[in-house]
Amino acid sequence: MKTLGMQPSRRQFIQQLGLGAAWLGLAANTSFALANNTPILPFRQNASPLLLHYNENSLGMSPNALSAAKFAIERYGNRYPSESIDEFKVKLADHHQVKPEQLIFGNGSTEVLQAIATYAARQHATMIEPSPTFGALRGYCKAENLNVIQVPVAQNFEMNIAAMKKQAMAQSGPVLINICNPNNPTGNIVDFSIMFDWINNAPDTHLFLLDEAYFDYAQANPRYKSGLDLINQGKDNVVISRTFSKVFGMAGMRMGYGITTIKTASKIKPFAAGFNLSAAGIAAASAALDDKAFYKKSIEYNQVSKTILINTLNELDLESIPSDTNFVLHRIGTPLVDYTEHMQRNGVRVGRKMTVDDRWNRISLGTPDEMKIFAQTLMAFRQNGWV
Repeated sequence: MKTLGMQPSRRQFIQQLGLGAAWLGLAANTSFALANNTPILPFRQNASPLLLHYNENSLGMSPNALSAAKFAIERYGNRYPSESIDEFKVKLADHHQVKPEQLIFGNGSTEVLQAIATYAARQHATMIEPSPTFGALRGYCKAENLNVIQVPVAQNFEMNIAAMKKQAMAQSGPVLINICNPNNPTGNIVDFSIMFDWINNAPDTHLFLLDEAYFDYAQANPRYKSGLDLINQGKDNVVISRTFSKVFGMAGMRMGYGITTIKTASKIKPFAAGFNLSAAGIAAASAALDDKAFYKKSIEYNQVSKTILINTLNELDLESIPSDTNFVLHRIGTPLVDYTEHMQRNGVRVGRKMTVDDRWNRISLGTPDEMKIFAQTLMAFRQNGWV
């Protein structure tokens, strides 16, 4: 199965990528060379590394956000950011058209997940999630000695909602249901009509954590809706988590938050760190919310990069899963350990093993220029028989 429909001829595609000498002479020595016999491709000799393994935003953060962070460090770095947190809470609540009391902050959204896991443990809940999916909540729940039930995704990598629902209804006590939507590492979404129907008919003892780290990339898909709609309808058993790490390019600033009803927030907040944001992070996030031009650019560049990647995969007849994120899960056709070793030797970091089938890889989308380099690298891998 290929994606994105029509594709150019091999010659046209290579010409569009501008493969060859144009990519020679890239700055900085790669720091990822391995002591093995894998040859280094000529155009990757002494080239800049490509960091395409952590779903970061290679575009970086908004220049306005960067300036705001620097100013905050210089002006307020020696002060506790209590007033800044209060001001940012009001601004973020207004951005989402909710009340400030509905927000739960975290030093990264994973800290919000940790608070939810601790709350669920006090309820002696069972946690249910698809497999594969983002593993932070699972790790926190296991640390709290919660029973964790993983439900394999279907053959098309879509979540098996019917099987997850069946497992949830089989439990006699409270249940925490983890739905990363869009899902990581598969990149696909859960149709909102199916998910909303489940949540609207679930017992009050079933708490749904909807991890929406990639929300911004999925908005254009008509089958996608945020769980915020349910929260606005007063559903106390729904919490969504968001982050500034992806579309806003602020992974290193560790700015995350959750949104739920006031009632549910009051139950989870005692387990969340209440003074966990930095002055720099708050200032950067506040400025990022105001920079609509950068937000639009970030979305557009991601789509351009995705098109370059999908065209390359199609050209090589490598199946990919339709993605509403800043990464793509795709076939590589060879054992992952060999593929990652060859890539690392050539200064390219790609995803680790995340699927039962060993011959798939999750690749993060870099800038359009970076994806052109990756496309050239992947084409050369085919010539060497590595994919």
